[in-house]
Amino acid sequence: MALVAGVLCFSTTVRAQFDENPKGNKARANNNDSSDLDKDFDETGDKKTDPAKGLPEEHTEDAADASAEHNDFAKSAEVTKAELDELSAALKKRSEPQLVKAAAAILSKNPSHLESLNAMAVYYFEAKKYGMAKLLIKRAMKDHPKEPALFNNLGIIYLSEGETRSAIEYFRKSIAARADYRIGATNLGSIYLDYRDYKRSVSPLEEGYKAARSDVRRGDATAVEIANNYGVALMGTGENAKAEEVFSEIVSSSARNPVPYLNYAILLVEVQKKKNDAVRVLSKLKFMTDDREILRRVEALERKLE
Repeated sequence: MALVAGVLCFSTTVRAQFDENPKGNKARANNNDSSDLDKDFDETGDKKTDPAKGLPEEHTEDAADASAEHNDFAKSAEVTKAELDELSAALKKRSEPQLVKAAAAILSKNPSHLESLNAMAVYYFEAKKYGMAKLLIKRAMKDHPKEPALFNNLGIIYLSEGETRSAIEYFRKSIAARADYRIGATNLGSIYLDYRDYKRSVSPLEEGYKAARSDVRRGDATAVEIANNYGVALMGTGENAKAEEVFSEIVSSSARNPVPYLNYAILLVEVQKKKNDAVRVLSKLKFMTDDREILRRVEALERKLE
């Protein structure tokens, strides 16, 4: 039986999901609380970070004047909705000058602003400047030592660098920081799934699935990928009835991702021998994709039903 895990095939991966929208803690932690964490984040990149601004040195000049002018009230100054909208727009455009300008405006008021530091880290991560991204996350963690998104994002950077053990460590820390943090749980489970370690993958993927279940019903793409990976993990551990429930829920939604349909068909044909249900799923699958590999698998499954 050959399962099709979303982490491996057809570009439906959820294992490298960077969290661009950290929520932040309700109460800001004291800087001294992060002393133990600093031991875990001593990595250095090619450039240094200015602790006062939270921006790499090459970009601190843009914020320097504003920071000096507002130094007396930086701690109490409010970040406006317009500034946050500008930051969000810059990140969507992936425009470095616009992003630096927007982040500098906010960080001159609040040097520990979580969304700004994370947005810069996202940009440099996508630009493959991993050292810079790590430094920005480290800066954010000094004031937000329990923010799960920061642990998750550091895990993603390590994963991109091929440091799987470190990635797993930080995905675990993201879940420890908040038990219902679905992105960290999904990333951890999907790494195990990638290595066909189904037993270890089930628990974190189940947590991710529970958190995303309402979105699965609406056909949300990321939620469907999470559900698909959970279904594959259940099949891998022989929990086929539960896997059928998960895949059935995906098929009942408005999702148009062919991978869960294929996995469901494999379950129905090769494991449960449910011909009528299999024919129904395979018929839908044939008309939702032009992928030759998937269609080849469909033909092979149909032959087994003859």
